[in-house]
Amino acid sequence: MRRSHGLVALAGLALVAGVTGVAGRSSDGLGLAGDGFSATVTYTPGAVAPSTAPAPDPSTDVPTTDASTAPSTDASSAPSTAAAGAPGAKVSATWAVTKVVDGDTIWVERDGQRSKVRFIGIDTPETGQCGFTEARDALRAIIGGQRVTLTAGARDDVDRYGRLLRYVDVNGVDAGLRLVRQGFAIARYDSRDGYGNHTREAAYVRADAASPKAACTPPGSAAGIVGGSGGSGGATGAWPLPGDEHPCPRNRPVKGNENSMIAHQPGDRYYGVTDPEQCFATIDEAVAAGFRPAKV
Repeated sequence: MRRSHGLVALAGLALVAGVTGVAGRSSDGLGLAGDGFSATVTYTPGAVAPSTAPAPDPSTDVPTTDASTAPSTDASSAPSTAAAGAPGAKVSATWAVTKVVDGDTIWVERDGQRSKVRFIGIDTPETGQCGFTEARDALRAIIGGQRVTLTAGARDDVDRYGRLLRYVDVNGVDAGLRLVRQGFAIARYDSRDGYGNHTREAAYVRADAASPKAACTPPGSAAGIVGGSGGSGGATGAWPLPGDEHPCPRNRPVKGNENSMIAHQPGDRYYGVTDPEQCFATIDEAVAAGFRPAKV
């Protein structure tokens, strides 16, 4: 009887030990699975198979929205529109003209910086020479009271006097080329005379060939006009006319406006405010060039 009880007790202990061992193995298995190791998975045929795709790699996951790691949206780091566009898209800053020295030299200022500028590719009379006053006044009429854009284009950046060599544009108009067309300046200091080619040379040379030299008042003379190669035509009396904002040479007073292809004579209603691209000795000469006379 005692022996039977002992056997029963031993059997009970064995049963408890077996249950405990199973529980221990199950606990160990869950722990390993939780540490990332693969566990054998059994499934019933016909049931949906569990996904076997690898877990997402945190290093290639969707970027966090944490401000410390989000891409910067600072405008200063964004690509510039001008840089992304075609060459030359960058807009140049403008300069205030502080002094017109003569027909081809000016002083400009911007942000406290002052510079002396020599126009590229043109030449006008110097102080004391015939035509100095006319060229200077013509340039004042083109750029006076306005801001200008300076553009490089010569072989050298400065001349031997330290002046910046620049094209001077105002409202999209090349002031130097305008002076050549009006006869107040000649095309010079380019590839033809040892100064190297400049980017607008061809246009300057063509304009010079088509434009006769403007008349001038000899130094020290209050009257008397020395005619250039443009002929003997011209206006008489005081010149420029009172209120004329954009004068032509006296011996070629007819103004040709290329935007409208209208020619204006002294006495016409809009003569004083017309900014000419070409000047003519007579209205007939303007008509022959393709302009029509103003009606008022």
